[in-house]
Amino acid sequence: LGGSSVLLVPGKVGGVNETHDHVWDRSIKEVRAVIPLAAKLGIRVLIETVWNGFCESPEKFRDYIDEFDSPWVGAYFDIGNMQKFAPAEEWIRILGSRTVKLDVKDWGKKNGFCRLGEGDVDWNKVRVALKEIEFSGWATREGSDKSLEDTSQLIDNLLIGV
Repeated sequence: LGGSSVLLVPGKVGGVNETHDHVWDRSIKEVRAVIPLAAKLGIRVLIETVWNGFCESPEKFRDYIDEFDSPWVGAYFDIGNMQKFAPAEEWIRILGSRTVKLDVKDWGKKNGFCRLGEGDVDWNKVRVALKEIEFSGWATREGSDKSLEDTSQLIDNLLIGV
């Protein structure tokens, strides 16, 4: 089928047996076990953070990625997912070149996940931050807008700045 990466959510924090440290240690061990196969196949393991209680600060997520010390492990950063915890541009700058791919989504305190441009993401600051880290990877729209044409126009305006 081809492909350049696989997206992985490393676990969910919850309860006495699933603390942040448990998820951290177990997922580090399991991901490290697949790195040789990923390297052999030329497939990067890209970690995504979601609202699962794990790595909910950009510094923690950066440190988690760095723990692998491997070019085969990176970040699949979801712009809207983590807006709840810190501004997207802050995540982008702190993750830097660790970010390999992006999910393009918006989120707002008042309206949750929403049409691009209608949430709390400051797209001008996101564009600047992406330029600063020289991001040149794939960006995928996750969510829905009015139409395919609407999504295309929103991405051109908000993410590219056309």
